[in-house]
Amino acid sequence: MENIVLDNIRIQLLCDDIVRIEYSRNGLFCDDDTFFVPNRTNFTEHVAYTQEANIIRFGEYELYIPEDAKSLYGVHLDKNGRNIYRYKKQKNNGELPKPDKTPEVFVLSDTPRIVIPVGGYSQKRKGQYKVKENAQDIYLLFCQRDAKKLRKLYVELTGAPELVRLSTLGAWNSKYYAYSESEAKQLILDYERHNIPIDNMVIDTDWRSCRNGWGYDVNKRLFPNVKRFLDFAHTRGVEVTFNDHPEPVDKSHVFETKEIAYREKNLQALMQKGLDVWWYDRNWSTSLISPSKNLRAETLGLYLFSDITAHFYQKKACSTTIYRRPVIMGNVVNIVNGCNFGILDSASHRYSIQWTGDIDSSLQTLATEVENLISASNNCVPYINSDCGGHLGNPTKEEFVRWMQFGVLSPVFRPHCTNIVERFREPWVYDDDTLDIVREYINLRYRLLPIIYKSAYESYANGTPIFSSMAMQYPDDKRASAVDNAYMLGNDVLIRPIAKEKIITVPKRDFVKPVTAVYYDGTELAGEVIATAKYDHLNIRLSNTSPLKNVPIYNFSARFDAEIKFEKAVKLYVRSDDGCTVWINGEKVLEDKSCHSALMRYLMDVLPGETHKIAIEYFQAGGDACIELCCSEIESENEIKTYLPQGKWVDVFSGKIYAGQRTVKRVYSLEEMPLFVRLGACVPLAYNAKNTKEQLWNALVFDYYPSNVSGDSGYIYEDDTETTAYKTGACRKTPYATNFSEDENAYVVRVFSSKGEFNGNKCFDKRTIGIKMHLVDGIKRVVKVLVNGQRVDYETIRKDEEAFVFTCDKRARDADVVYVSFVADADKEYDVKFFV
Repeated sequence: MENIVLDNIRIQLLCDDIVRIEYSRNGLFCDDDTFFVPNRTNFTEHVAYTQEANIIRFGEYELYIPEDAKSLYGVHLDKNGRNIYRYKKQKNNGELPKPDKTPEVFVLSDTPRIVIPVGGYSQKRKGQYKVKENAQDIYLLFCQRDAKKLRKLYVELTGAPELVRLSTLGAWNSKYYAYSESEAKQLILDYERHNIPIDNMVIDTDWRSCRNGWGYDVNKRLFPNVKRFLDFAHTRGVEVTFNDHPEPVDKSHVFETKEIAYREKNLQALMQKGLDVWWYDRNWSTSLISPSKNLRAETLGLYLFSDITAHFYQKKACSTTIYRRPVIMGNVVNIVNGCNFGILDSASHRYSIQWTGDIDSSLQTLATEVENLISASNNCVPYINSDCGGHLGNPTKEEFVRWMQFGVLSPVFRPHCTNIVERFREPWVYDDDTLDIVREYINLRYRLLPIIYKSAYESYANGTPIFSSMAMQYPDDKRASAVDNAYMLGNDVLIRPIAKEKIITVPKRDFVKPVTAVYYDGTELAGEVIATAKYDHLNIRLSNTSPLKNVPIYNFSARFDAEIKFEKAVKLYVRSDDGCTVWINGEKVLEDKSCHSALMRYLMDVLPGETHKIAIEYFQAGGDACIELCCSEIESENEIKTYLPQGKWVDVFSGKIYAGQRTVKRVYSLEEMPLFVRLGACVPLAYNAKNTKEQLWNALVFDYYPSNVSGDSGYIYEDDTETTAYKTGACRKTPYATNFSEDENAYVVRVFSSKGEFNGNKCFDKRTIGIKMHLVDGIKRVVKVLVNGQRVDYETIRKDEEAFVFTCDKRARDADVVYVSFVADADKEYDVKFFV
């Protein structure tokens, strides 16, 4: 990198696309990597530039530095004479612009600036953590309006999301329930009995002996020998997660020595017994303490749990380079119980799997979770997941199936609920029909793992999402950029989960007059009024902040009065954290005096043109706060609408082909969902297995949907699925591509030779490859098949409407297929031609 010092300002040209600008009052600049920018010292290349006095020129840009500067104010950047950036004070933030709104240059602030001691979060660290609250230290990322380039630069600088173990991408079982050892063992056996894959099991907070949910002593009444249970789970191929609500030690913040010692000792003690994953859950009233008001405890919890886990595996492996990948779970920072406040820092995306908090089971909430998945993925949070099926609520059979369909086609599939629901989230608690449908979808997830795992690797390598918005894949399509109810797996598979109209905050236009608010100290709406306000709508979401001056952060109450009138028929809801009582036209319709996370409650249906007076008495006790008046349109038809971007698309359930850049609609049976494949696509599939430990990729099927105008390309990514050896290059990529050869009138699938090596039982010198070519888009038959110029036998199998989608067998639901199979050497290339 290039260093240029002008008085109290230092400019570092880290690479052609990243520039750092730092102010120091005493001329002492920071050369350390920091918490928010851990990879700055990795940049070592030389960058061409010229300097004329206080103007630095590089590429098309001119950076102007004020003379005798007392701060960074006055610093500005021009491109070809046009100003594109002028310095302004800002805190660190992780909310990236939407793909279609990507700027010329994105600015990242390293404030507060936190220097981490050598050795990280450990009693053996060398030195102390250093926190500087108001550092003027910014990074300019020159992304040239390219959304993918911005995310690549972002993770290069701020840290890549850890590639999780393959098992993390398998199926989970999770619920808040006081398991005994025998019950926990039986649940694993029940999955086997029902022939449903499972890789991960969560034991929620009742594993502790302490009733308040804190501490690390195991409840011997439930788990007399916790190591015995963990060993049993491992023999069945299942990893185990414990939930932790960490209570601070003597009110110490997380960087203090006593807190580090306590947390490291106790987390690692249970890992020593075989625990695989810690779930850092700040979703209760307890919370870790941050040393900075500008750095959230949620992010610090993700950091320390991940660091402690990594150090444990490093010690076990006797290596700081190659060791078991640390997987931890925590809250998305910050999506609070389904409410998206935006990603609040540039560090939290680094820490494996993150969930959206306690949510309900309605299909309106499912719509919100689809939107949350898209939003978090756009912000380089790749492993976002929901309490699939709802932490709260009692989903109907249809609701449950729709949730499971969404879950299996999301980054992490983790069905979950609390202990007071009528039915848990195992599929066999409904009926045989539900069980069969959900089993098919879970098996579908395992078959798609080659694509999901490769996408997870690319998220590590360049920040692209595992499941991405259409805006990321089709940035020039304005209609695609606006889609928030569908997303993509790779370039080829389009997923539109079936949900109800999402619940939104009642828009300003639907309020007849301003909302009046009267605030009180305490939770009883008693005593003197401490503040009043008027709002143009009711949408108050607070994360450890006060709603108004003179109103405390916690333990306050308020009364809101409003009038509403809608142009369309809607369902009216209130979302609150904590409780509220609601009157409509003087009639009490809801009374809730309990403390809880943000819950959505139905109030009534409202017809067009009707005016209703709303009164809400609300209280906030502790933690996050929320009070919103919400609505959703009443749906008048059962047809599901899906926007398809450019290209031709196959509905894999019906076989119907649609031209893109249009919205299509149809009614779906319970076993179906809107799931489309782009013509030209080649989708690599693995075979069904009871878990990822047993699933081997020595046999794969390429599900090929040919096109004479578009092709496909991609690669199979493989490594040992467990360790960080992939970071040292111990991995393998097997590229493939498809096209149509006009000269030969043949559809071509090429499987190229594998590049790279790794060790372990997941590596094979030979692989059986099946290619299943769907006879779609007017293709009537295949007259011959050549593999590397040699004629081979093939089968033509008729369309089978009883088959499921994306299967490794020879049947297909959407069309007739031609199937060919051969054994391939990993170091050789194979050219497969289907002549028509």
